[in-house]
Amino acid sequence: MGTRNVLIPSGSRRGALAGISLITRSRRPALAAQWGLYYAVAVLGPGLVPGERVSWEPPGGPVLWGTLAVRLGSFDDLAFYERPQASRTGLAALLLRKGRSVGFLKLREEPGELDREHQAMVALAEARPETFRVPRVLDRGETDGWHWMVLEAMPPLPAAPARRVALPRIVADIQRCLGPLLPRPQDVPERWLPMHGDLTPWNLRRCGRGLPWLIDWEDASWAPPGADQVYYEATSAAVLGRRSASPPEPEHVEAARFWIERLTSRSRDDHDAPLTARLITELRSRVSLPASR
Repeated sequence: MGTRNVLIPSGSRRGALAGISLITRSRRPALAAQWGLYYAVAVLGPGLVPGERVSWEPPGGPVLWGTLAVRLGSFDDLAFYERPQASRTGLAALLLRKGRSVGFLKLREEPGELDREHQAMVALAEARPETFRVPRVLDRGETDGWHWMVLEAMPPLPAAPARRVALPRIVADIQRCLGPLLPRPQDVPERWLPMHGDLTPWNLRRCGRGLPWLIDWEDASWAPPGADQVYYEATSAAVLGRRSASPPEPEHVEAARFWIERLTSRSRDDHDAPLTARLITELRSRVSLPASR
């Protein structure tokens, strides 16, 4: 579906609906199309899902999936998500039992990202954020060379970017929650603060009522003050055309330079290379640098 990185199970109506919920879109027309497909499948069944039909074996082999079934309880289907960026490897699957979510599985060949996310989730569970919710960690392990973590699944509904959020409060909440437990490398400047590391409209999402969900904590680390706010504002402008009414804050120039350096190192062959270029342009406008890449 879409960028060909989501596999939707076709064996049941509920399973197909859960798979459709994995498609991540941010713009209103795409979200409307996703909801239209969701309702159509709910009424007419999974045969209505467009796209190529494939026979597919999940990666990892029987030892991995047998271990997961023992640890989590049986599951009989899954919807599969693969990152579309060539530079960011990793797989994820929504584990299903009779079409209902058992958990959201992340698979990695190296443990680093999952270690960071696990540390962040432990800190968040203890600190209890006030402005957003996060999935609970259900299990974590390593099996047959694969590193994995299973998280509480969000409701199986298309999720939209949270709008009209109190961004400074969310950023302060992230820093409060992560500060006490997030390991601080020795070479990190004293003034740097904890950050989510990928605070974007597609990771801060509303799915039903209540607080928005803030997901994907694999890049949680330390960064210049304002890094999360600067990145959220830049991605909102680049993807949704939503620009802040107030001018960039002078104290956030270091954060903008931080992101420019990080984004410039990304592969130009990635699926989202055009978005990266737009982000760099947005960030350069905050530090009065030329817009060329």
